[in-house]
Amino acid sequence: MTVTIGRSRSLPSIAADLRDLSFADRQTVLLQIVDELQEICEGARSGVLLHPALEFLLRTVGSSIGSIAGADDECWEGIIRELLRLRATMLGLKTGTARALH
Repeated sequence: MTVTIGRSRSLPSIAADLRDLSFADRQTVLLQIVDELQEICEGARSGVLLHPALEFLLRTVGSSIGSIAGADDECWEGIIRELLRLRATMLGLKTGTARALH
């Protein structure tokens, strides 16, 4: 299964069922999401996208990729869905089209 988030900034189509991903694919997905969230933060000039709590969250998720990827299916799906919602919110804040998702 190919998992691509890419730089298109559109919501990724990971899989119909996130449970189908292998441990290695889960790690890849998490790393791509964290990298993209970090890029969004680094591209921000000011405001909420530069908040220390957000930077701490990204460092924590980044350093916990193995543990998160190894979580049970329900927990894994919940974490990924929330990270994607965070990503959508951050992109909206960056472009000025944010909706309150969090």
